[in-house]
Amino acid sequence: MAPINVYLVDDDQDLLDYLETAISGDERKVHTYASASAFLSDIDDLPQSGCVVLDVNMPEMDGLELQQKLNEMKFPLPIVFLTAHAEVPMAVKAMQAGAIDFIQKPVQPDELIACVDRVINTPQKNLPSAEEAEIVKKTVDELTPREREVMDLIVKGASNKEAAQSLDISPRTVEIYRATVMRKMDAPNLPDLVRKAIAIGM
Repeated sequence: MAPINVYLVDDDQDLLDYLETAISGDERKVHTYASASAFLSDIDDLPQSGCVVLDVNMPEMDGLELQQKLNEMKFPLPIVFLTAHAEVPMAVKAMQAGAIDFIQKPVQPDELIACVDRVINTPQKNLPSAEEAEIVKKTVDELTPREREVMDLIVKGASNKEAAQSLDISPRTVEIYRATVMRKMDAPNLPDLVRKAIAIGM
């Protein structure tokens, strides 16, 4: 069985070296690029299989701009974004533009491996189907007004502290509401909750 190609694009060379060493193996072949331009210069010669892992915040051409360029080129591989917490709103935009998933930094190798495997095995699951979206909408409609407010804020990238300030409640209370929302929405993580929110136009 041929290894999965993983194209890592990040301007942090130390992170590239670390991830390349940590996730390379018989099942994955890792290709690293320190800039969007370096990746684009190689793109015509790359195997059209695997997935692309992009950093959101890079100089010259950032991850969102590179994603737009890849979309214009009709580049077929699924995209995963690496993002700092403060960049979650940018990651949400990336998913609206077709990204499959995002991982918050600092990224752990096991987390990235699991994400890559999930994306490769189920690339069609970027957004819920129409039937699944109806279920999502019904579930959202059943949230309490406060739970809906918390969900609106967290899918836009607000931290518990920021959501607490916005709603004039304590961060601990937001944490409780957040856990309830994740459970009711059957969302194991923030990217999954974002996917569901995007599917119903939130």
